[in-house]
Amino acid sequence: MQFDFTPKSGLLLIFFVHGLVFCFLLLKKGWQYQDKASLWLSLFVFLCAMYIAPFMLGYAGWYSDEPRRNIMFYVPFQQLLLIGPVIYFYTQNLLNKSFKISKKDVLHFLPALAYFVYTLIVFVTDKIILHQYYFYADGQDKDLDPWYQVAGLVSMLVYLYLSLRYYALYKRIAFEVVSFADSILFNWIQRYLLALLLISLLRVLFFILNPEWGEFGSKFWYYLCFPFCSTTSPSAAMLIRCSR
Repeated sequence: MQFDFTPKSGLLLIFFVHGLVFCFLLLKKGWQYQDKASLWLSLFVFLCAMYIAPFMLGYAGWYSDEPRRNIMFYVPFQQLLLIGPVIYFYTQNLLNKSFKISKKDVLHFLPALAYFVYTLIVFVTDKIILHQYYFYADGQDKDLDPWYQVAGLVSMLVYLYLSLRYYALYKRIAFEVVSFADSILFNWIQRYLLALLLISLLRVLFFILNPEWGEFGSKFWYYLCFPFCSTTSPSAAMLIRCSR
């Protein structure tokens, strides 16, 4: 399908492809070495790449005609309620190699599952039953609905806090138990989580200062900063770990 190259769509495309490449490399590493932390990080980087897809494709003109617009409407690119739990369980798997997801932990994924079911209902109703826009009669992408964006942001903030708290507990126990704690602290993950937290808080500030959701292009700085932080940092960390 046609992709209209503009300065904005082209720049986001670089980060999108970068995210997919490192998602594949992390997936390969996790599968080859049975490293669950790499598998979780692969999923996280993939979700972050998908997160910027509507913005990248929007700047490339995909909302302007029906065949491409249908892809934008009915493919749930932004899994906002899944990003938080994934980074949380990645942190636990990285710091605790014996960690396993329990039945209770599955509850963390219920909000994301509920949203997926909702998007499935929307697709079946509009495209299979009614053969016309019903849920999309207003022409607005459901992934960009204010309630979903706010819920996703709150979810990310909560899980970033839980991840940082887990890291703080790990750090305290490491210093109490072993004499070589400095070598197993994974300091980069703390900086990474803090960077994600900072950009999320900046988005909260942006919502307050500019609550006009219709101004699509004015949020480009955020669309650029998010993939830079979320996909570039873990990629660099993976290269550092592999070079040791």
